[in-house]
This record gives sequence, C-alpha cells and structure tokens, in this order.
Amino acid sequence: MSTSTPREQLARLLTYTRGFRATYLVSTGVKLGAFRKIAEAPGLTPEALAAELGLHLPYVLVWCRTACALGFLEADDAGHLALAPGFDQILADPASPWYYGAAVGLLVDYEADDLARHPEFFKSGTVHPFQSHGRAFSEQVGSATAGLHTLLVRRTLPGLPGMEERLHRGLRALDVGCGCGGFLLALARAFPGGRYTGVDVDRRALASARKAIKAAGLSRRISVKAAGADGFPVKGPFELITLVQVFHEIQPELRPMVLRECARHIAPDGWLVILDETYPSSWAELRQPENWRPILTAYTELTWGNVLPTRSDQESLLAEAGFLIRERGVVGDGFTLLTAQKPS
Repeated sequence: MSTSTPREQLARLLTYTRGFRATYLVSTGVKLGAFRKIAEAPGLTPEALAAELGLHLPYVLVWCRTACALGFLEADDAGHLALAPGFDQILADPASPWYYGAAVGLLVDYEADDLARHPEFFKSGTVHPFQSHGRAFSEQVGSATAGLHTLLVRRTLPGLPGMEERLHRGLRALDVGCGCGGFLLALARAFPGGRYTGVDVDRRALASARKAIKAAGLSRRISVKAAGADGFPVKGPFELITLVQVFHEIQPELRPMVLRECARHIAPDGWLVILDETYPSSWAELRQPENWRPILTAYTELTWGNVLPTRSDQESLLAEAGFLIRERGVVGDGFTLLTAQKPS
C-alpha cells in the first residue's frame, strides 16, 4: 500500500476536476466551430473569431484565454491565436484518425447525463442500454469512432497477410454491430471493388446507416440488416468479418452465439478482426497506464449493461468458436486489436 498526504491526494483530485472543466471547454469549441476556424485562419484574434462565428465577444475572450492556459491554443502578446501543435488533427479535422472532437461531444451530451444518474441507478439496479439512448446518440457514437475506422481501413486491414490484394481485387466483408454504417462506408470508399454487409440489433442506427449509404450513392455495394438472438440474416462466406468497438457491448450470454455465427459465415481463409477493449484480469493491473481506457469505459457504460471482457474471456470465447488468434496488439490509447482465423 502506498502512503500519501492529504495535500498530495487533494492535488490528484483537483487534476481530475480540472479535466472535467477542460472537457466542457473543448466541447464548446468543437460545437461552435472555434477550433476549426482558428485552424483555417491562424492569427485570428478573439475579436475576429467572435465576429466570424457571430458569438458574444466577452465570452469568447474568456474561452480563448482559458484554452490558451490549458494548452489547446497558443497566442502572441497581441492575442493572435493558433492551435497548439497536434490539436489541428485532434480537434479540427474530422477526417483525421486522431480526431477526438466527436468523442468529447459524446461524453458531454450523453455520458454526463448517465453518470449524473449513477446514485439513482446504483440503488435501483436499473439498466439504461445503448439502444435506448436514441438515434442521435447512435449517430454521435458513429462520429466518435470515425478515427478508428480510418485507422483500420488505411493501416490494419491492408497489413494482414494476403489481405491488401484481396481488398483491391474486391471481396465480401461483414461488419458485425455496424451501427450507423461508418466503417462500411469507409471500407467501400477505400476499396470500391468489394461488396459489404452490416448487421446490428439497433434499428435506429440501421435507419441512419441506410440513409447515409443512400446519400453516398453506395446502395449497390453496401447493405445492412437487423440481427437477432437467432443469428445473422446473411449468406456467406465472407473473406473478412469485423467487430469494431462492439464486442464488449454484446451481452456476455450472447457472445458465444455471435462468434459461432462469425465462424459459420467466414471463408476458410478469411480473417476475423476485433477492435475492442480488454478489462484488467487482476487488482494489480488496475493502475497500469495502458488499462485506463477500458477501466473508465467499463465504469461509464456500467449502467448500459455493458461488461468488458478480460483477456482470458476473449481467448476462451474465440477458441470455443473455432478461431485461432494470429495476433494481439494495442492500438491508440488502450484499444485491443485481435486478428484470428479458423485453423486450416
């Protein structure tokens, strides 16, 4: 057991409360388009920024000064603003794999409300599942995971043995838990020769997916269908099956069925790719820096009914479904990447 003084522990707590306020400042800057405007026109003053966006100048002045103090913005003595290095991609470029603005919005707009109700939920044991948050929530989740989609499409999938050639040639892929279709759209745009299918239990998200697919003119190459407890309403085989930040959202009792369905529909030489989060297996692992993301995800999504799997959970479930893990790695700030195949 470590020993710390009250002063040291208070400093730790204050760090977290400062981060709470900083999160809301970032969310405001993203929603108002302030970060993007400064990225487009470095050197803007707060006065010019307020005029460009039609905002109240006294509030904008304090926002700019605070963002500068927190390290998101830089300014010279005359108040000419620029984004601090790296934050152009993180807060002003939704196409970047580093973009985090939508994730901050998800935290402020939805997760904060659930967290505020935790005392109530803890007394009642009430579950407020993902699907009950509404269509706008599903769409926001899709935006928040767009960077992961880009990372998978540009780097991860082409790096699998033999996959880059198949992607360019055109293959059949199935995205399990496709949500609003963001990953399917990214895949279809990058590799136009393929045929892509998505399944999900969230019918609101599927409606958004169909709308986005139609708007992109990709209805002939992408289709999405509602899945149920009895399996996937699709016909394989698929050379690629993906689960992107969805496995931990599947109820534990349904996970064996989902992986059996993946095994049933995958081609003999196909790849199963799971990008998700892995919960620590012991108390000793709880303070390891690489586990912060899954620990906080597990707490935030506790009342959604989500249970994050441990490494042994993942490995035993995949083995029981007939998959052999080819590689396990860490992506970004704590995501687990699993690639697997059925043994030949």
